[in-house]
Amino acid sequence: MRLFGILPLLSLVPAVLASPVVNNEQDLSARGDSITFSSPAAQAFKVNRTLPGIPFQLNTSYAGNIPISNADPSRQLYFWMFPADEPSNTTIIWNNGGPGCSSLEGLLQENGPFSLPYNSSKVVKSKYSWTRLANVVWVEHPVTVGFTKGKAQISDENDVSRDFIGFLDNFFAIFQELKGQELWLTGESYDGMYAMYIADAIYQRSAAVNAAAGINLQGVNVNDPSITGDAFGEEIPSIPYAIARQKDLKLSDSFISGLISNAKKHGIYQYIEQNLKYPPSGPLTVPSAAGNFQKYSPWSDIFSESYAQTNGAFNVYDTRPKSSWYPVTDPLGFPPNEDIASTNNFLNNIAGFKEAIHADPAISWKQCTDNSPFRGGVDRSPPPDVTVMARVIEKSKRTLIQTTPLPDTFFIFSFVLIANGTRLSIQNTTFNGFQGFQTAPSKRLIVDGADAGVFHEERGLTYVEITESGHMIPQDNPAAAFKTLQYLIGQISLDQLGA
Repeated sequence: MRLFGILPLLSLVPAVLASPVVNNEQDLSARGDSITFSSPAAQAFKVNRTLPGIPFQLNTSYAGNIPISNADPSRQLYFWMFPADEPSNTTIIWNNGGPGCSSLEGLLQENGPFSLPYNSSKVVKSKYSWTRLANVVWVEHPVTVGFTKGKAQISDENDVSRDFIGFLDNFFAIFQELKGQELWLTGESYDGMYAMYIADAIYQRSAAVNAAAGINLQGVNVNDPSITGDAFGEEIPSIPYAIARQKDLKLSDSFISGLISNAKKHGIYQYIEQNLKYPPSGPLTVPSAAGNFQKYSPWSDIFSESYAQTNGAFNVYDTRPKSSWYPVTDPLGFPPNEDIASTNNFLNNIAGFKEAIHADPAISWKQCTDNSPFRGGVDRSPPPDVTVMARVIEKSKRTLIQTTPLPDTFFIFSFVLIANGTRLSIQNTTFNGFQGFQTAPSKRLIVDGADAGVFHEERGLTYVEITESGHMIPQDNPAAAFKTLQYLIGQISLDQLGA
């Protein structure tokens, strides 16, 4: 979700939440368990189907803390797993980004079996829960996030991968019936960093070690991901974004004129028009006049101006007026326009809820940490597009990168990680023998009979742009995210994405 180092630190405006009003219109009837775990250790994580604050009965789930390393059991990640609604040989892991945001946000607002919508005190069931397709595990990490335990000891993505794989080894040792299942890593935002590095680290282990641990990784799906540096990810594409969405961002003509003038001065005006080619004409470089964007940051200039013009309601995750011109109340306590999470939220306010999901009741849960989980506040790893991404694509059955559409279309809403920046990243990456895509994405994604974006596949990488979505794609367009997940895990073919 949130990206440290991009959003300026803002004062907290806590969301004031009343006790949730439950939605009793569509109770879920109890189902038989789709899988039974034989280990007594697994049974210790079993969660009651009836939970405080949830008006309907859930399927059996499992939750709690698991050590990263048996040598140091004090450092633990927290997970909540819902087995598939029907028996499945597929396990999906979902991670939110940040760095420092809880994956329970994904479970509770994006792709879990029940949801806590914005601007509402209701709890509702989810039509497009990913548990309809597979066993799903939402994992809070790194240590210091959510209900995790222990001290922060990570400096880079190698440390993140070590810790996460240690968790996986211990997880599969407990839930042995999941060992050997097809495993897919999914997530959003900064999970573009996490997932690519974790996948690469898994692939670098010997096949025998992975088989013994029960890890059968098939591929990766990252949504609106952080896979490149600030230049391609935010700074350069922020200029055409601001021009295309001037009205929604409440930017004056004089501001746009100054933005263009500065972009010309720093050599990045129309950079995308000149460099985003299919096939690419060669390696892409950032003009030296642009510097390192520490002193010159068009993204920050645009953010600051829009934030001021919307009286602090500007929402970088979804810039549509309905989401960005007016304050949004989040039942998880993190107004989208703020950079510090509130402790006034569902998980803290519902008596007995933490105990029911085997979370430490002494922990005051936040959707995102106030500080980076990396020592010194900085992830020292370079972005995946210049390191591990090509290897992950080459070793995976499928790799899926999803984002929101280009800014010159009507449907672009995410100002966090912008689509044509992601396209630049792909076009600058050499994988399976060629640099970038040789053909521009153009096939229409069809969901429920309607146009829902574009998609393209070459050499093991599938790229999708999903309309009517901000940064949190499964939350904003759950039907489209559900269909592309079906494709990822092999339930539908590539051609069926367009049908």
